[in-house]
Amino acid sequence: MKALTPLLNVQDAARSVSFYCEKLGFGIDNSFEDNGKLVWAKISRGPIQMMINASCERAAREVRVGANTYHDVVLYFSVEDGHSLHRELSGSGCGPGPIERQDYGLDEFTLRDPDGYELGFGSPVKR
Repeated sequence: MKALTPLLNVQDAARSVSFYCEKLGFGIDNSFEDNGKLVWAKISRGPIQMMINASCERAAREVRVGANTYHDVVLYFSVEDGHSLHRELSGSGCGPGPIERQDYGLDEFTLRDPDGYELGFGSPVKR
């Protein structure tokens, strides 16, 4: 094995790709449309890659949106400066949760994407 690329099944692929590109700085590497509608895309930012896939599944989204933090799978991003990113995401209307200092030396926060997938962000505590 040489890579792991999560594939997120979403209600609206264009909306999700827009969120990841505009809010989190990803770029589109490849995409596929059906009848002029985006149905799949591979996106990346540096070494991080993900795939977005249109799905008509509504029930799973509702469960994710209403779930407690760290209830299921969390896409966890290691970042250099979580405090700066938190301010940036707050200013862009993403609604990240509070930064919490962990005993294991990280400052962490979470937010949910448009389909309820939980994103975690952590950076080393600055000494």
